[in-house]
Amino acid sequence: MSGVGKPAHTDIAAYVLGVLDDADNAAFEAHLLDCPNCQLDLLEMHELPDLLDEIRRYWPEPPVPAPRVLAPMLDEVAAIRRRRTLVRRVLAVAAMLLIIAGPLVTLAVVPSQAPAPVAAVTPPRPPAPSSPGASRFTGSETGQALRTEVLVMPTSWGAAVRLDLSGVAGPLRCHLVAVDWSGHEETVASWTVPAGAVDPLLISGGTAFGPGDIEKFQIRTESGAVLASIER
Repeated sequence: MSGVGKPAHTDIAAYVLGVLDDADNAAFEAHLLDCPNCQLDLLEMHELPDLLDEIRRYWPEPPVPAPRVLAPMLDEVAAIRRRRTLVRRVLAVAAMLLIIAGPLVTLAVVPSQAPAPVAAVTPPRPPAPSSPGASRFTGSETGQALRTEVLVMPTSWGAAVRLDLSGVAGPLRCHLVAVDWSGHEETVASWTVPAGAVDPLLISGGTAFGPGDIEKFQIRTESGAVLASIER
């Protein structure tokens, strides 16, 4: 080693074999997190202790040790166990490096300047004329030459509404307003009629009122004038 805090790249073998002292071992692990070369070497050499153990299996049987050498042999067995523990730690470090590198690879693949997706606003699906449970509003209290029909379908959140409208000449900005039996109002939809007569118009919207709570619908201009009052 070149000293605590300054590990050399060549210390990878000593680290794998478990011969570094605690201070050098800690310094090298800190160096390992920032050194891609040592990370690659570590992945290649982490099986070295097991390979050495495999080679020892084919060595000639040693003579029975005398009592005076038994203690060193026990120390060697303990050292082997420590090396195997170290290998497991090395594998854990390698797994940690892969976890750290994963998000970096993802960031490199995804362009940093890519525009954020824009959520599409989907209006409530209008009820089909033949849908069971649909309510139909067709009456009109105005004398204008408007043809109107409102279909209302019950939903879990209130009611989906579809307005069929013809005979309106623009330019004009309109609102469809639902009125319940107590006189409370909710705007169901808003739209703009282009210049000239557009025939017909199909407008979709929704309301928190249930179909049975609605007394009538009104088509109003932006100034509040009622173009049509549509009842059951």
